[in-house]
Amino acid sequence: MARTRQLKLANTNGLLLLLAVVAGLVAAVIVFIVVSESGGDGDSATTVAGGTAPALVATQSISAGTTITEEMVKVVDVPESLLVSGVYADADLVVGEVSTVAIGASEQITRLKIGLLVPGQGLSGVVAPGMRAVSVQVDEVTAVGGNLLPGDRVDILVTTRIERAPGLAEDEYILRTTTLLQDVEVLSVAQEAQEPAAQAAATEDGEAGSASYTSGQLPEEITEQPRARTLTLSLTLEQAVILVTEQEYAERVWAVLRAFGDDSIAEVAPYEVTIIE
Repeated sequence: MARTRQLKLANTNGLLLLLAVVAGLVAAVIVFIVVSESGGDGDSATTVAGGTAPALVATQSISAGTTITEEMVKVVDVPESLLVSGVYADADLVVGEVSTVAIGASEQITRLKIGLLVPGQGLSGVVAPGMRAVSVQVDEVTAVGGNLLPGDRVDILVTTRIERAPGLAEDEYILRTTTLLQDVEVLSVAQEAQEPAAQAAATEDGEAGSASYTSGQLPEEITEQPRARTLTLSLTLEQAVILVTEQEYAERVWAVLRAFGDDSIAEVAPYEVTIIE
């Protein structure tokens, strides 16, 4: 009886082994057919359902402000699901133009990354359309300990002295600190300034765009200016009028450094204390 059971188990194991071999052969045949139909090369395995489209990519890393040459770009087929909005499909539209921002190797090249050289030199080539470059007097204490750099964004606070206010004694005055401006760009610290960059090409709706955090581009070597006496800010004309007026009678003007990427606007009431001389 035991021998009969052993024969049955042996037959069962043999059948399972045969089925496994057959399944393996079927899988191999299927793989062979798929590879054969796709052309048999390794690249075809990356084909994505939905088709591909031509896209212009960088063949190397390209610094901001670089004139694009034929060797720097090429057109490749990219799955449509991975296409970046506004990507170029023709190298001729880009060769001879200038990169507005740094472009990484194999990165798709879009309209916002290519533009024209800014005419002129100095800050006039950095100030954005509609903005003004306005200087404010500071010292090491009021300029974040001398740690500000071009490209930083700051809030501007002013401290003013108010004398002979109602209810004050003759030997008293009010010291008031007000948040004057918020989230304004530093164009230069003393003579350490941003440099002109390429202007972004216009988008399909006719408006220029920019992916850059700053109005210009930062110098390759930039150092802190702890003894700087002036900051030059990028302001609207209305903001410039306010700042110039406040500087005329403010006790001190303070530049308060913001975190990178923080563009929030806070509602802050003036703070004041009464001082007895």
